[in-house]
Amino acid sequence: SARPVGASARSEIFSSRSAAGTARREEEKNGGVLSQRNAENQAGTFEGIGSSDDMLELEHVIGFTGHYWETMQAHPTEGNVYFKAMGSVVAICDISDPHNQKFLRAHDMEISAMSVSPSGSMLASGQVGTVHQPGYHAPVIVWDYHTKKDLFVLTGHTKEVLLLEFSPDERFLAGTGRDCLLYIWDMQTGEVVFGKKFDEPVILFEWASIKENGRRASYEIILCSPGGGPQDDVKHCELAYDPVRAQWMFHSNNVNMPSGGLSRTYYSAMLSPDREFMLCGTSVGDMLVFNIINSVYRASVPVCSSGLMSIAVNEETGDVFCGGGDGTLKKLQGRDMRWELHGETVLDGRIVSLSIMAGNTEMLAATNKGTQYRVLLDDLSATIIGTSHTEHITCTAFGSRFDVFATGDKAGLIKVWDLSDYATIMSLTEKKSGGVTCLAWINSTAIVAGFVDAFVRCYDATTGKKIWEIPNAHKGSVTSVGVHADSRLAFLVTGGDDGGVRVWALKNRELMIQFVEHQKAVTGVCVDVKKPNLIHSCSLDCGLLTYDLIKEKRTVSHMVREGAFLGLSQRLDSEQEVVTGDGNGRLLFWDCDYQQPTSMVQDPARAKCNAIKVSPTGRYVAIASDDHLVKIFDLVDNGQLVTVGHGHSEYVLGLEWSGDEKQLVSVGEDACVCVWNFYGASIEESGEP
Repeated sequence: SARPVGASARSEIFSSRSAAGTARREEEKNGGVLSQRNAENQAGTFEGIGSSDDMLELEHVIGFTGHYWETMQAHPTEGNVYFKAMGSVVAICDISDPHNQKFLRAHDMEISAMSVSPSGSMLASGQVGTVHQPGYHAPVIVWDYHTKKDLFVLTGHTKEVLLLEFSPDERFLAGTGRDCLLYIWDMQTGEVVFGKKFDEPVILFEWASIKENGRRASYEIILCSPGGGPQDDVKHCELAYDPVRAQWMFHSNNVNMPSGGLSRTYYSAMLSPDREFMLCGTSVGDMLVFNIINSVYRASVPVCSSGLMSIAVNEETGDVFCGGGDGTLKKLQGRDMRWELHGETVLDGRIVSLSIMAGNTEMLAATNKGTQYRVLLDDLSATIIGTSHTEHITCTAFGSRFDVFATGDKAGLIKVWDLSDYATIMSLTEKKSGGVTCLAWINSTAIVAGFVDAFVRCYDATTGKKIWEIPNAHKGSVTSVGVHADSRLAFLVTGGDDGGVRVWALKNRELMIQFVEHQKAVTGVCVDVKKPNLIHSCSLDCGLLTYDLIKEKRTVSHMVREGAFLGLSQRLDSEQEVVTGDGNGRLLFWDCDYQQPTSMVQDPARAKCNAIKVSPTGRYVAIASDDHLVKIFDLVDNGQLVTVGHGHSEYVLGLEWSGDEKQLVSVGEDACVCVWNFYGASIEESGEP
């Protein structure tokens, strides 16, 4: 478990990050971790926000869904470097320093396939077919590892890229897709040298040997495309240049299979170090062995249950590591038809990625539950290096501590994180709850969560033990929750799909009072920052209401004709105005003495505002938008948009400030947690505009 640090230690950590962050921002300005195309696209909408790079820095992204195979891979020559897909972003990570991350952006949908070239100089990533343009195009992007820029954008695939494989000499890149197409691109020019449409998608592709043949070498390939019957699934192919036709030609022959055939779905494949045998993982959990030289099936080796999902081979020792759908990781030694088990361990979830690290002493493993490991090859002892959500993260919250926050997702998973090293302090799952909708802290010791199943549950923030629960708190989902606890008064306020706002005593969870004023679902509740006897709520019915617990009635009502309210927060300055965000990207400021909004701030992109939070000092307000961005406005400067953060690849659903206003955490549909460093206070102190 992680060791939380105190406020003074966290201040030192933040100071050290600031210096590193300045250097990183300069590098991004000059080198362009963000692709030039995306930068140009953003510049059009948010032109004139000059201080953006100075005020908000993406410090870290927590994420890995395990939705797709082999989307976490080690760098072949640099021992601490590895790559992983997080939504539509490729993250370059350092296993020895969790704060050291760089990001490659150009995709607009979730990354479904990755491949690293043998030397590590290039990285290829492919995506799911885009829904933002007609045709469901799924481009493949080839990145230069050293410059962090894209070399080629390779088009042709639609629906989803399934596999990417560099040839051993890095001359070619092969890509297969859900559209049943196979493309081979020349990595010197980016041009297609071969393309073919199969009856079914090519689910397995391996470059075998290279034969020198005059000016141009020929390449042996093993691929699998079901559809021709069990005898015809696996093919031995050759890619060779025809000087007469002046083009590359592709020839294929069936691999000799048993007379009865083998009906298999293939998940993974690797070559033996001598490239004489190909080892394939299948849906029934066995490893099929093929002799490439003779093009013949040799053996079926039972390994695990629930499918053999991933295979890795130690090039020095020849050891074979098999990751199963049942979570077992096994070490096999042998050759051809004889294999022995030499080690076994069990990981948390279905193993979807295995990758040997440089030095051949460790490997990376990842599961479909978002857990990432480093594993010793000798004894298979595993150490967790990261955990993450795998479904849409719906909410986040800080307690009284600045270095600890919580997140919840639609699968019912709640995690508590330590900002000092991004480790998980606590994790729990309410599997039959329908999902977490909202979170709040009771000081720094307990977490209160609202669920789709109409329950409100409270957990110990360290152990995850359930302390209490309120069943059927609303008729439908609990959509929002707020807590007030001091020496005189302690209560919980909830809003629900039924349009009701209910107040509960924290001591015994008895219902103190309820208000049923809204006509549609409540989307936000909060306790007044100055008078805790006042409660504010907003709803999809375009209404903002204020209730007085002493008078036991609604005292203020604000309505608009259009623009359903999706969230609210409250200013600490001015007249403690309530701020609402709506589906049209408007921030409306409300005073209890005026029927109409006192002011309005319009998001330039007019994107739906999914969450809104005023900063602890009251000067800034941050919003989470449907355009994948986090935006911060300066309330002192007439609501001027001062910075835009691009870290998510899907809708941003929630955000929260740390209590010292030095950091901001945002969460979204890409199942990623973005941790931002905010330098607004330091810029204000230095007198910069």
